[in-house]
Amino acid sequence: HPKSALQEWAAANNRRPPEYSLLDRSGHGHAPHFRVKVAIGSFAEAQGEGPSKAAAETAAASALLAELAP
Repeated sequence: HPKSALQEWAAANNRRPPEYSLLDRSGHGHAPHFRVKVAIGSFAEAQGEGPSKAAAETAAASALLAELAP
């Protein structure tokens, strides 16, 4: 799972744990859309989007992992 993998990467590389923050929630109640940012301190950050907060966090973690380990 991308969130677990990112947490493990941060620990293995002596970095701060990832922090997730909600940037935007839009759409109707039955079809919401979330945009989330994940950051490892000031070292790196990425954004993700999805139909739930959890899906957006997973997308953000995947995006950041792709940047950290191409």
